[in-house]
Amino acid sequence: MEIKTKVKKTISIQELAKKLNLENLVEKDTTNVIISPSIYRIGYELTGFFNESGEELNKYIHVLGKKEAVYLEGMSSEKRREFMEKYFSFDFPVLILTYDSFVNNEFIELAKKNGKPLLKSKLRTTELIRAMKFYLQRELAPETIINNHILLDIYGVGMLITGDEEAKLGATIELLERGHKFITDTKMIVKKISDDELVGINSSDKNSPDKHFFLFGKDGNSIDLTNHFGIKSTRKRKKINMLVVLEKWDEKKFYDRLGLDEVYEEILDYKIPKVTLPVRKGRNLAIIIETAAINHRLKKTGVNSAEYFWEESKKMIAENKKRSQRGQEMDNRKLLPVRKIKNQFNLEILNGEKFLDTRYITTTGIHRPSLALSGYFDMYEEEGYNGVQIFSNVEFKFLESLDEKEREKNLRKYFDFGFPMIILSGVEEIPDYFMDIIKEKEVILLRSPYERTSEIVAKYSGYLETYFAPNISIHGVFVEMYGFGVLLTGKSGIGKSETALELIHRGHRLIADDMVKFVRGISGDVVGKAAKLPYFMEIRGLGIIDIKALYGLGAVRISKRLDAIIELQEQKSENYLTSVNYMSSTTEILDNSIYKAVLYISSGRNAAAMVEIAVMNLMAKRLGYDSEKSYLKGKELLTRKERILLED
Repeated sequence: MEIKTKVKKTISIQELAKKLNLENLVEKDTTNVIISPSIYRIGYELTGFFNESGEELNKYIHVLGKKEAVYLEGMSSEKRREFMEKYFSFDFPVLILTYDSFVNNEFIELAKKNGKPLLKSKLRTTELIRAMKFYLQRELAPETIINNHILLDIYGVGMLITGDEEAKLGATIELLERGHKFITDTKMIVKKISDDELVGINSSDKNSPDKHFFLFGKDGNSIDLTNHFGIKSTRKRKKINMLVVLEKWDEKKFYDRLGLDEVYEEILDYKIPKVTLPVRKGRNLAIIIETAAINHRLKKTGVNSAEYFWEESKKMIAENKKRSQRGQEMDNRKLLPVRKIKNQFNLEILNGEKFLDTRYITTTGIHRPSLALSGYFDMYEEEGYNGVQIFSNVEFKFLESLDEKEREKNLRKYFDFGFPMIILSGVEEIPDYFMDIIKEKEVILLRSPYERTSEIVAKYSGYLETYFAPNISIHGVFVEMYGFGVLLTGKSGIGKSETALELIHRGHRLIADDMVKFVRGISGDVVGKAAKLPYFMEIRGLGIIDIKALYGLGAVRISKRLDAIIELQEQKSENYLTSVNYMSSTTEILDNSIYKAVLYISSGRNAAAMVEIAVMNLMAKRLGYDSEKSYLKGKELLTRKERILLED
């Protein structure tokens, strides 16, 4: 695989301050740059305990919240100055104060004296950390450039194709003819957006209508894909899900016929599933690659038959009954059983196995006890530390530094707060004094296979943020079209489901029918899926039908980002014939501005075709081409006589 050198990315303090609207308290420019997306809320340092060998004090962005500010204010001036002098001597790039925190002039002077950037946010602690996570994760995402690979979107799966040149080009053309989408094949930028997302991006400028997508052959000739297949056959970027290697048939080589063993290729330390397809006459590679894409999605669901859905529906009904019996929906709180997160991350049970199904996580918070272990609990209840607790070797080193009586007193009070669980990170030997209190207090204690605490926090935060994300349910039909998530709405009986069924016949995919549940994910996007059972649709005269069973896995998708809402309305007047302004309207869903169009339905109009045109028009606008503006501009260029003839 031909890969160029990784691109090392940084963000200046000024860029961060401008993006997040931060105030500079030291009134001094700095050349410091941020190289890590990790964020650290200081704690132990305020007690005089510094983990000098860790990355937190030298690479991470630091945040000081209200709790830490109150703790500092309660210290003597001499002790506070001593600790702060040492704290500011470390190499962390910047310290940010949250909206609800405060520091005195002495603190600011010490920061200025040590040349340490000190910024003030208008957001509270949790809001600030979330906003920084979104921004830093995208801006500092590791990236590289890959040549001589073709990236296609096939049934929503990002297929990276390489190998035999003629076979690669031939298969690509046929796949495009079959309605799939092209991203790029030369100088593709690859970004590692998160631990589980690698994205391929076309490096060329595609923001104007004359910037077309091209497919290049080994002889240097090119095919204008935009002219040949239209805008709908192209995309600017796509998550990479699988690598397909095409190689000439070798009679002596064994080719996998069962698909039981997983083979991977690493790009930016991310493992991509890899399949090798032999090339010989008579093999339809396009069909095989399509099958590989569908098979990849099938593995993600875990099963291969309609019976799975029946079994899953029975499990859901049984689970709902159990929840009702246990009263899990009381107070309208969403609860996450500890067992679920234990299974999700393959955690080892060290204590409290019998409580895994009766204790629940109710918040996205992941906390290291920090000041609590030192005996400072003044704001522990106010901060709401009822989330997942993380212990590493650093916590045990700190406990060992305390007097035995003080250590036991602090631990016992800490365990009385009733958090759902404790996860050990990189801890092999557990002190007896700790384990004895764990058993006495009946605390759930688990051990993570991940060694680094920052890795645990990153993975668990993403999972919990998604699970507890804000949500809303909307009546309509949700489909994926040309890579866009489109919600069809309208009054009952207008024909939403029938329109969606025809769209599925045309090659589009169903996400949900009747009631769609939308959540705002960790990336800020609004993502929708079925509020109840997926893949089923109600058609008047037919009843309930299973789209997956009737049209296959390529006709459905479990979830999708919401890109557009198309409202179907009954035609009552002829005004729509000359009105175009409705095409550019928007609506708010979970604080996101979503494109919205209104289509008027009558017996002589094909609703499915109109929906396709509306979505393609949106795609054109995203690529920089506005047909309405082009039409009006062309009309202005007409001569007076031509305008008169046109109006006649």
